Amino acid sequence: MNQRTRTALVIPLAACSLALGPVTAAWAATPHATPHAAPTAQCFVEPKAGDATKVIVTGQGFDKAKGKATVDQTDGDGGALVTVGIDGKLTAADLPAGKYTVSQQNGASATCLSGQAAQDAVNQNFIDSERKRGTREGFTDGKELAQAGVCDAKPEPKVKNLQGLTADNEAKKKAEEAYKAAYSAAFGAALNRYCTD
Repeated sequence: MNQRTRTALVIPLAACSLALGPVTAAWAATPHATPHAAPTAQCFVEPKAGDATKVIVTGQGFDKAKGKATVDQTDGDGGALVTVGIDGKLTAADLPAGKYTVSQQNGASATCLSGQAAQDAVNQNFIDSERKRGTREGFTDGKELAQAGVCDAKPEPKVKNLQGLTADNEAKKKAEEAYKAAYSAAFGAALNRYCTD
């Protein structure tokens, strides 16, 4: 390759790199919905308050389009056919205490967790969801304020009310920290992006 050919190849590449730099930086500063697999189906067995012989089975990550889900007791005769909500969640109440699985025909299935294993899964799900919520809400709030010209705003994370099977106190603290950190980082990224344009 001679000098003239090398120069002819290098100059357009350098120009292209310089032109794409700001575009790449702007894209990186914006949180994007990354393509990911459907949530993994999970189910949990909770003791019914006031009745040690009964449990409540809850699940998430199932597909409403695949129809009802079957809740089967693996160590007894309990079970139910339940409707899956639009959000992929389900609940079967007043079942005999025991071990359960949940499945959909041609769809997801899961062995239900109970006790500490269920609590650990709920804790981790909560921490992960709060981190995602913090990123989403922080960027949205920061962008709105920046576009309104309020570029010296400080992040103000929101508090979430919990329902159903909830995380324990240690996980709630970790989730709150994860939410606040994600919110503040995304809020700052939005201000940096929209206040410097």
